[in-house]
Amino acid sequence: MRRRKGRQAERTEAIDETIPLLVAAEPEPAQEVRPTLWQRIRVVLLAFSVFLCLLVVSGAVGVYTGAREGEAARLTVNSEAAQEHYLRGVDHLTAGAYELAMAEFRLALQLHPGDALAAQGLAEAEVRLAARPTPTFQPQEDIAADLYEQGVAAFEAEDWEASIAALAQLRAFAPEHETESVEDMLFTSLYNFGLALLAEDSLEEGIFYLDQAQAMRPLDEGALWERDLAHRYLTAVGYWAVDWERAIERFEEIYALAPAYRDVFSRLYDAHVLFGDLWVEQGEMCPATEQYDAALELVDDPALRGRRDEAAAVCAVATPTPIPPITGTLLTTDTVAVLGFPVGRLAYPAYDPVRGQYDVYAVLSDGTDGWLARVAVGGDQPSWQWGSDRLIYRQPYPNGLALTQPGGEPLILREDPRAAWPTISPDGGRYAYAAQDESGVWRIYIARTDGEGEPRPHAAGWGPAWGPTGLLAWTGCEADGVTCGIFVDSPDDESLPVRLTSSRNDSGIHWAPGGDALAYMSDHNGSWDIYLLSVAGDVRAFIDDPTIEALPAWAPDGSRLAFLSYRDGLWGVYLVDATGEGLRQIIDLGAEMPNWRSQRLSWAP
Repeated sequence: MRRRKGRQAERTEAIDETIPLLVAAEPEPAQEVRPTLWQRIRVVLLAFSVFLCLLVVSGAVGVYTGAREGEAARLTVNSEAAQEHYLRGVDHLTAGAYELAMAEFRLALQLHPGDALAAQGLAEAEVRLAARPTPTFQPQEDIAADLYEQGVAAFEAEDWEASIAALAQLRAFAPEHETESVEDMLFTSLYNFGLALLAEDSLEEGIFYLDQAQAMRPLDEGALWERDLAHRYLTAVGYWAVDWERAIERFEEIYALAPAYRDVFSRLYDAHVLFGDLWVEQGEMCPATEQYDAALELVDDPALRGRRDEAAAVCAVATPTPIPPITGTLLTTDTVAVLGFPVGRLAYPAYDPVRGQYDVYAVLSDGTDGWLARVAVGGDQPSWQWGSDRLIYRQPYPNGLALTQPGGEPLILREDPRAAWPTISPDGGRYAYAAQDESGVWRIYIARTDGEGEPRPHAAGWGPAWGPTGLLAWTGCEADGVTCGIFVDSPDDESLPVRLTSSRNDSGIHWAPGGDALAYMSDHNGSWDIYLLSVAGDVRAFIDDPTIEALPAWAPDGSRLAFLSYRDGLWGVYLVDATGEGLRQIIDLGAEMPNWRSQRLSWAP
């Protein structure tokens, strides 16, 4: 491009030198000087050549842009088609049609050469085909019986790989031999081997064997969850250093679902930094600043902050309106589905062990399922305003209480490191919170959300929850400091609070949508369980289990409850129908939840 412009400049300078000489040679300057026909032709040719060059450059840019878009579209179509062929291959493999399985896996690899799952399937189909019995002298019944004995022995020894090899061969060779027993053992072997491989970080193989199990019968929620996370992780890694934008989107999705999963946190941080570095190499400082800001929200690294400030300074000079940094709500893409989440918005805290901080996430319903958004970085104890998308929460960094403003920056309502458990009134004009006084006693305060006036003391207690009808509930004790439980009153009249329960561990309060009942947690039976309480004082155990069930949150239509649970060494958010049926996990929160008893879930319309 530079050489082309140089030639054009030389040609223009030559013409400019020629024209003055012609003018000086005229004996009568007052007369009109007309260029000769050849000069006019040269000027027209020059203009045409400049136009042609611009057209070529413009066309090249258009072709390049179109080619990139077309290539992206082609890759997307190929990837989808490859997935279809892969799944067909799994079906054929499970049914013992090894030649057909190999053909499908080969088609998948042609469309998507880097497909590790299809490669694994092809290798497995080739091994099984080579090992398939071909009876010549030995009766078929004897071969089937031998394979069955091998499969049973391997199954009982929990040698899942050997069990799969023998039972898969038997199923293809003699499908009517001990059919029910073979299918039960084969499914169990595929299921257990797949999960074991995922635990060993053999993700492609683990997914492959779980896919075979799923082709036989539906997987349970736990296996589906592990398979989905592994598949998302492999997809995200596949974009690494190839398409940073998509890699970040995919790792952000996983981070929203399971913050402690594998190295997702460090991957997400590194992706933002490397994407920012790439923008710097191209001289684009504004998008580089965006990426550095996103990385700094994860890890506040001084060296990176210096690079971010340098990029931001160049961005501010280079453009009239600098690109704003990424702040406020960080949405994930709506492909992060939470299946069977039909109503409202559920806010929950997720602990990041790398940063040592909580973040607030929300599951937002689309009427059938849900999708995830990170709504507060470094926050916890979330509580929705009933019927609004405003969320109040504790913001330890800086210390205080904050309120989300839709489409804007979070508003710091109060800078007080002792303030906790904020809850907002149904009309949004006030909020209640708890704080320890100088003597260490917890007290409930009420303040205005517009910042006017001073907070006023309301009662002794902690963990307040403002209900949809205007009633305020909290956990506290009588003046004697011994008689404790859940108290309820109306902040708008002079009536005395009514104590409804009898333990200081009755906490984690959440109002039912009608405002006539509460859900809470307590340890009456030696483990933390969930109880339901009417404002009339009737109490019943809702979930009574040896594991930890805590922090209940009622669905805004009353159809189910969400709660925190600790099972098999992991924390998670679970849903259960109001009847007590249909228990299932929807969010994996990892192995750490410091001070979980002081957290809360909040579900509102």
